Amino acid sequence: MSLVTPAYNQGEFLEAAMRSVLEQDYPDLEYVVVDDGSTDDSLAVAQRVAADYPGRVRVLTQPNAGQALTLNRAWAATTGELLGYLSSDDVLLPGAIRQLVAALQARPQAVLVYADFWLIDPAGARLRVAVAPEFDRRAMLEDLVCAPGVGAIFRREVFDRTGGWDPERRQVPDFEFWLRAVECGDFTRLDACLSEYRIHEGSASYRRMPLARAEEIVAVVRKHWVRAATRSEVSPGLVRRSVARALALAGKNHAQSGRPWLALQRYGEAFRMRPGLLLEAATWRQVLVGFLRRAYFGRRVKDGIQ
Repeated sequence: MSLVTPAYNQGEFLEAAMRSVLEQDYPDLEYVVVDDGSTDDSLAVAQRVAADYPGRVRVLTQPNAGQALTLNRAWAATTGELLGYLSSDDVLLPGAIRQLVAALQARPQAVLVYADFWLIDPAGARLRVAVAPEFDRRAMLEDLVCAPGVGAIFRREVFDRTGGWDPERRQVPDFEFWLRAVECGDFTRLDACLSEYRIHEGSASYRRMPLARAEEIVAVVRKHWVRAATRSEVSPGLVRRSVARALALAGKNHAQSGRPWLALQRYGEAFRMRPGLLLEAATWRQVLVGFLRRAYFGRRVKDGIQ
């Protein structure tokens, strides 16, 4: 099992991430931490923690290349038949890798395993459990349900067949990768809470997105269906529903990034393409999340509400 942590200016949280991996009870673990040209003390933190675990972790450094290239290079240089990554601001809970590996080995038809995780604030206080949905291939393609979260691990064949993350993606590189990975086989959910996802100003789910990043989900979905159409017949209805969902997600992104008129425009496009979205409670929750998320999470993080 090979696990990679890419680190870019996350010195504040990196030690907790590294120690959560290095304290795992899985014996055959190859761990690599890559400082991606940080300008803070990330490299010094990584080296200091590594010194407490001689021979247990490789710490590398490089000029800034971005998360996708960093992961691809590191995975290519590792030897494990199972692969995974842990972001430098997240945490694995004790026994996580052992349980995930056992679950994947018990399901030879699956290529990836994932579990539930806690949402935590910058100080590490737990806010709530994020219960991952059971894997549903159609839900992933039609409603863009991204089941894998923190701590997911997958077989090396997935990396070999897909080529890893797309370096062009900045906002949803993981989901874009999962869209290609699912072509290699099924995903499976482990009914356990095995990690912690930290919400803070720099986390992807909390920060304001530049326009291009807010729109990225639409480009990813449209590219997926163009690629799929070259291999087999694709239902126009499925494509339309999928793109409409992507437009609605772009609307949420614009809303939480302070562009309400563009958000309304994207929602309007989504509803015209897929009117049924207007009848789904999940759609209106998404609208509220888009317009209220920053204020909501900001209050919870500030007040430490659990």
